[in-house]
Amino acid sequence: MLKFFASILAFLTAVSNFCWGAISGIGFGITVEPSVFECGDCYAVIWVTSGKGSGCVKYTYNGEEKTVWDSRSGAIASDDTIHVVKVPKNELIGNEYKVVSQSVTYKFGYFAIKCKTVESDTYFFGGIPKDDDIKILSISDIHELEKKMMKAVSHIDVQPDLIVLLGDIPSKMTSKKNFITILEDANMLSGGKVPVLYVRGNHETRGEFASQLADYFPTSTGELYFTFDFGALSAAVLDTGEDKSDDHREYSGLVDFESYRRQEFEWINSLDSSDLGGKYRIVFSHMPNIEDHFGMNWIKPFAELDASLFVTGHLHMVDFIDGEPPIVIGGGKIDGGNDFGVTMLTLHDGKIDIKTVNVDGDILLSETVDA
Repeated sequence: MLKFFASILAFLTAVSNFCWGAISGIGFGITVEPSVFECGDCYAVIWVTSGKGSGCVKYTYNGEEKTVWDSRSGAIASDDTIHVVKVPKNELIGNEYKVVSQSVTYKFGYFAIKCKTVESDTYFFGGIPKDDDIKILSISDIHELEKKMMKAVSHIDVQPDLIVLLGDIPSKMTSKKNFITILEDANMLSGGKVPVLYVRGNHETRGEFASQLADYFPTSTGELYFTFDFGALSAAVLDTGEDKSDDHREYSGLVDFESYRRQEFEWINSLDSSDLGGKYRIVFSHMPNIEDHFGMNWIKPFAELDASLFVTGHLHMVDFIDGEPPIVIGGGKIDGGNDFGVTMLTLHDGKIDIKTVNVDGDILLSETVDA
């Protein structure tokens, strides 16, 4: 008798879930429009839908209509609301694209229940690598202060070629909702029209979803550190991890950054001039104070590679350290959250102009370094 009632309960639960899934499918839509993320050897187009489903990017390249799916080893992903599609850089640069998603309420062994299909507007993606006059907008430590951040950005009077989110965009990574904040800010700043570089901050290592973050960025190394080229720019992206030792009580014994840092440091020391061979050589790092990063000097290898500049955040201040290489600390949330600084880098004529402005348009920092 108990087995009978258990079977009835299971059946009713399945019917309930099916009905709820069908209803959810009716209201299916794109909730965060796409952004194009720099991942080293490819771009990743990422967007969010209101329910689980499939996703693809559509564009035309060399006269051929292309559809590239969010898939793993041939299986199209349909179990997430966040959609990630890897696209070859040369096929997206200077091209139009749109994203398409379909609600998939259930995917069984031999059939699936699919509902509403939605698509985005058509976007023109610039992202055109330039030999000179490259403009980079770098923003760190937003900490949910998007209104202040956008007010500071409103005083930037040029269109960036590349946008850098330099870490600590949300203040924690306890759920997918926190990660979606990064995607919302990326689209708000880029409009899906220029590439976005994400650099992880220490606050994004905190919380249950932190261990899943790298799954959404298909970088050339498989980690959140990598190198990339953008025209005359060659860049290294560092993941400085946490700012405290693994045994700190904040982490509850659930981090292993000691091993991760050693692994990354080995990678740093493996880099050579072929990895940073551009006219402008920039290192993007959330933390600036890494000359002694838990006993390892992360600055020296890049000095030996003649890096032009370190671009950093983390300290909630604006500063310039004239060293080899020089280091800029680009603001973000400053003055206890009463102000905000954003930094524009202009790479031209063998020099890098650095300008940081605040919410009132005041220039907090103005420096020029040789490349």
